[in-house]
Amino acid sequence: MAGSKLNNRVRASTIMEVVISMIIIVTVFGIAMMIFSNVLRLSLSAKKIRAQALLRETMLNAEHTANNTTQTFNIDDFRVEQEAKPYNGESNLTEIHLTAYDINQQKIAELQKVIINQP
Repeated sequence: MAGSKLNNRVRASTIMEVVISMIIIVTVFGIAMMIFSNVLRLSLSAKKIRAQALLRETMLNAEHTANNTTQTFNIDDFRVEQEAKPYNGESNLTEIHLTAYDINQQKIAELQKVIINQP
């Protein structure tokens, strides 16, 4: 009885079936990795939230300052570029555009606002 089970032949997969299944697995894994990297890239990180809060605070300071100029300054781990220019040629309106960059010089956050110049 035991000898008859050993003589049964087990059908094996061909090399073509193995290659096709590996291609399918690699394709599915590649698609999953692309989706995962996009989700990580587009998600709000603590660094982005901190940069946005920093830009809002800087914008509030710029609104209360009469002398708004184009300048670059460092705050914490961020480099903030402030660009100030007249809005549509109006002398009493100023457009302020703030951009925050991280240590790797990647743009983290942006903020733009038109303010009324205080006399």
